[in-house]
Amino acid sequence: MSERIPVVVLLAGTQHDYLQLARPLLRALEATHHFTVEVTTDTEHLPLHNTKVLLAASDHALQPGQASLLTDFVRSGGGLVLLHGTLATWAEGGDLSELAGWATTGPGPLTELVIRPDRSNPLTARLGDEVKVHDELYFSEGPPAGASVLLRASWRFTEQAVAYERRVGDGHFVHLGLGHDRSTYELEGFQKLVQRTLMFVAGREVAPSVGVGLIGYGAIAQAHAASIMATPGLRLAGICDVSDERRNTAAREWSARTHARVEDLLDDPEVGLVVVGTPPSIHSDAVMAALRAGKHVVCEKPFALRVEEVDRMIDEAAARDLVLTVFQSRRWDPDYLALRDVVRSGRIGEPFYMESFIGGHEHPCDFWHSHEPISGGTIYDWGSHYFDWILELFPNPVRTVSAQAHKLVWHDVTNSDQVRVDLTFAGGAQATLLQSDIAAARKPKWYVLGTSGAVVGDWQAEAVPADFPARVKVFRPTAGGSSEELLALAVRDDHGFYRNLADHLAWDEALAVTPEQARRTVAVMEAATHSIARGGAQIEVSI
Repeated sequence: MSERIPVVVLLAGTQHDYLQLARPLLRALEATHHFTVEVTTDTEHLPLHNTKVLLAASDHALQPGQASLLTDFVRSGGGLVLLHGTLATWAEGGDLSELAGWATTGPGPLTELVIRPDRSNPLTARLGDEVKVHDELYFSEGPPAGASVLLRASWRFTEQAVAYERRVGDGHFVHLGLGHDRSTYELEGFQKLVQRTLMFVAGREVAPSVGVGLIGYGAIAQAHAASIMATPGLRLAGICDVSDERRNTAAREWSARTHARVEDLLDDPEVGLVVVGTPPSIHSDAVMAALRAGKHVVCEKPFALRVEEVDRMIDEAAARDLVLTVFQSRRWDPDYLALRDVVRSGRIGEPFYMESFIGGHEHPCDFWHSHEPISGGTIYDWGSHYFDWILELFPNPVRTVSAQAHKLVWHDVTNSDQVRVDLTFAGGAQATLLQSDIAAARKPKWYVLGTSGAVVGDWQAEAVPADFPARVKVFRPTAGGSSEELLALAVRDDHGFYRNLADHLAWDEALAVTPEQARRTVAVMEAATHSIARGGAQIEVSI
């Protein structure tokens, strides 16, 4: 872990209570391991001698001589980051022309603004295409010479630079012209931009792009490759597969070297990260080989079939200080995000009971997914996603696992036709997964009860319902019965997993899917497998 960056945060306002408005941002900064934050409201004495970075939101004018102090601070290697209208206010009380390079006017009326991050700048490359904020806009004729624009907004058929950074002497000056409304400080994208900006002006080098190699070019590999290529900071560097046909397909679809041997891919110095897409029964072999070759690793789900294998992989990654994560891509499904947000918001009270379902009445595929020695069994396919969801919604330790399986119809495959898994958690909450290929009538995807409400996810009437997000409804008790609210779903972020991974590699931001989280999912599935083997016996666990 790198040394913490000392940051002084000046929050002082008469027209704007920046100390209260910026509390969500302060909590986000303090929650990371990157900064030591000192907050001050004293505008008369700027504590520049004990810090590398000053972050300020203030509508108090500068004191005489402070403009020169700030300029000297940045020239000598400091970082100055000004939020909202601070630049406009401070420029009135002192000469900041050398730092800012321009003078802003405004602000405009408080309104919804469509903000577009610059995708070519490392600070904003993975913040998304655009975000809407309720804020004020400070105007200018254009960014100053030598500045890199970070954020832009359209205003009455003109393009305005909302945020920019420029080098001054040995230091950096940054203007982030947002922050009138608390909702801006609550935005995850705004918090991330401020965090990265503080690290950047403190001298943190922007990480180079990482070359990615794929081990296995099966059904899901094309989606991995497309997402990697769509993510700034990552690039597809190599593809390995034992099949001549699949290698030829990969060569036609991508400008990346292809390999028949894993060893050749791992020997490539252009490959810094490996995606393991082999069948589950041999995930750990490929992951361990990649880690021993010094590569960061993404493992397809399920992480492994046994906790013992998971622990070996986690220990190897930790010993080599390498990133290890699991492709739990359905954490970005819009119906799950809606469900998660309702549960975490407290709108249905404390969740205590959940049923979940996946399936129908149709022949399972005849690929390895349906062959238990390779797949791990019915539990390990969709169960990898469903238990990941369940454990995110119920964070308390799992105390018991019991499971039952049926083999009644599809005898040409080795997976069970139907599996039901029941969990109990510390505190008494219960959750169930039913996965069935012999269900002539479907149950809801999710049925969640809380102490003051419920959430139901109903399948859409489609030929393959699992390919579409569920219709998520919130139910609340009322005097006359109950109210029903159909939630609007966001557009799916198809590249959310890899964008988070790139941010982790570049800015050490929190990894969305940790190997420890994926370990819990495997532990539940392994315990369920033992329960089935023991005739549905209840297994006592601590997961």
